[in-house]
This record gives sequence, C-alpha cells and structure tokens, in this order.
Amino acid sequence: MASKRKKNPLIAKIAMIVIFLIGCLIMFYPFYIDALNSYLDEVRMESFQKKEASEYAAQQKALLEKNEALKESGLMIGDDPFNEAVTQVVSKEVYDQHLLGTINIPKLALDIPLFDTTTAGLLESGATVLNGTSQPVGGEGTHSVITGHRGLPQRELFTNLPKLVVGDLFLLNVLGETLAYEVNDIRVVEPHETSSLKIQDEQDLVTLVTCTPYMINSHRLLVTGHRVPFTPAIKKAAVKGKQVRKWKQLSILGGTILLVLTSLGLIVRLIYFERLKKERFDLALTLEPGVQPLPQKVVLYNRRGTKPLMRNGEIFAVAPDRKGQILFDNLPGGMYQLRFTGMKGHLKVGIKKKGQTAKVYSRKSLKGFRLRPTFSLNEVHS
Repeated sequence: MASKRKKNPLIAKIAMIVIFLIGCLIMFYPFYIDALNSYLDEVRMESFQKKEASEYAAQQKALLEKNEALKESGLMIGDDPFNEAVTQVVSKEVYDQHLLGTINIPKLALDIPLFDTTTAGLLESGATVLNGTSQPVGGEGTHSVITGHRGLPQRELFTNLPKLVVGDLFLLNVLGETLAYEVNDIRVVEPHETSSLKIQDEQDLVTLVTCTPYMINSHRLLVTGHRVPFTPAIKKAAVKGKQVRKWKQLSILGGTILLVLTSLGLIVRLIYFERLKKERFDLALTLEPGVQPLPQKVVLYNRRGTKPLMRNGEIFAVAPDRKGQILFDNLPGGMYQLRFTGMKGHLKVGIKKKGQTAKVYSRKSLKGFRLRPTFSLNEVHS
C-alpha cells in the first residue's frame, strides 16, 4: 500500500484540492446561491417593469376592488402559511402571473419579489401577500399582511427582519408605484394570534410576518408600518441600499468564481508540473571567485527552498572543481534552488516548460562570487 501511495502523489494532491473546493462550496452555499437568485430576480423585475402603463392600470384596478370588498367584510385570515409543504417548483408562468413588484428594506439592503397571493411555492421565491388581507396598493382602510420565510438555504428573504426597529422604513414597489412605510409596532405572537392584523379606519398599514425564533419557528414576528410620504431622503436611502446589495452580490459571486478557477488552476498546474518531471536535464554552470573564495559545496533544494533534495540517501550537494564548475545531472524537469555553504542568498534555476533550455531565473542576495556571463547549461534531453 505504501508503494502505491508513493506512485500516486499527484492523485492525492488533486483529491485534497477537490475535497477542499467541495467543502468550501457546501459551507458557502447559502451565500452564493442567494446572490445568484437575487441577480436572477433583478433580471425578471427589469422585464416586469417594462410593462405598459395600461397593463399596470388594469391590474391595479382589480386589486383596489378587492380591497374595497375587504373594507366591508374585514380581513379573512386563513391558515398559517408557514405550515404548508412545498409540492412543486413554481413555473415561470405562475411566477409572472402573481408578481406584483418588490419589497425593499434599505436598512437590510434587501430587495425581493412580492407576489399577490400566498402559496408554499411562492414563499420559496419571495414575499407573499397573505390570503384574505388587503393587496399592497395603498389607500385608507387597508391592512396588507406580507409573509416571508427565514433561514432558507437558498435565499435570504426575511432572515434579518428582527434587525428592524421602530422608525425604520420599508418600501413596496408595486405596479410602477413606490409606497413607503415606517415601522411603528413590533410584536411576537403565537401563530393563531391574529387580533392585531385588522383594518383600522383611515389607516394605510402593512405588516411583515415571519417565523421566530430562528430555526425553531414556534412563534410569529409581526413588524407593522404605517404609510409615510416617499421623500427624496427615503429614495436616497433606497439607492444606497441597492448599491450595498449590488456590491455584496458581486463580491460573493466573484469570490466563488475565483475560488473555483483558482482550484482548477492549481489542478492544471499540478498535472503540468507532474508531466514536466518526466523530462530530464543536466544543470551545469561555472562560478568565478569574487571578493571571497568559492563555496565548498552547492546544495540543491526544492522549488521553494524549504528542504534539500536527496540522492542515494544523502543530501544532493556538489563541490565546485578547480575551474569553478558544478554539475547536477539527470534532474527531473522543474524549478530548483541552489544554496551555497557559508553564504546568504540563492539561485533559482531549472526549466518551466518542455523543450526549454535550463536557465537561471533569479539571483537573490547572492554575493561573494560571480557567474560567468555565458555559463553552460545543457539542453533538455528528449
């Protein structure tokens, strides 16, 4: 078994890189998949926002009529939406049919799709209007309840909703119009406690709902806001939040791509240098005395200079002959360092590609003797 492992160092190194890469991709999955989903949502929203004004007007009229009916009957809140299991992935047709716009929370740098109805599938894709509550198109005597998940591995959604405090703002970008709300009430209730979710005369309210505590989900967090004017200052805060979100997405996606490309590059590099080792060459050069005599021995080190190389069970070192010539014969293709006894510094020598003539690549802090201007380095053997 030991001999087999020695014969396959390349496989072991590649396996380590692959395991490291997979581990990183698993560990950071929630971050880069959320960034990717956010980017795709933005692309869809750009398409949605290109709708004609007439299409917006017709859809808004239908939603206003629903809200008028709810003013008469009151909110009719159904079952807890967070208990429903996902049965199928939302199709593009269903997504586009129920998309209203986005909900934007500047403090959280959050901007996610907003849908006009609640289903398990749509809850996986964004925030949803709780069935039986007002549609989020504004107006007195309305109370829209918007639900969103926390802790999904593939999306942030309302994960950070508990960070909001009274006085914070959130925006609804619905059917071409932006509505601003200021948080004025935050409470934690049990799932069946819905008494606070009711229409109040002359009030334009929106309540954001998610599960709490995180990953336990035994209660519901209600964050209620009242309508305020959409001022230039609020617009500026929204733009700043968008910039932060963009930077975050690009950083995460760029970092993930860089990690994958770097890992693949290391694998290619390992394979290349392993194949290069099959090339054999003799390293010969001539030293001339300078301000001090030539070194007694020249030692061959690995590429990084961290350890001397061995030959026949001994450190591979040679002494210059009376002409100052040294020879390291039959070396595997690659890069090496030459270090000199009693002297600081080193030479970096070798070959970097097949068919290349060996050469000196760097001479670091090496004093005390000179290299002959045209030193002899044998050609790479075929």
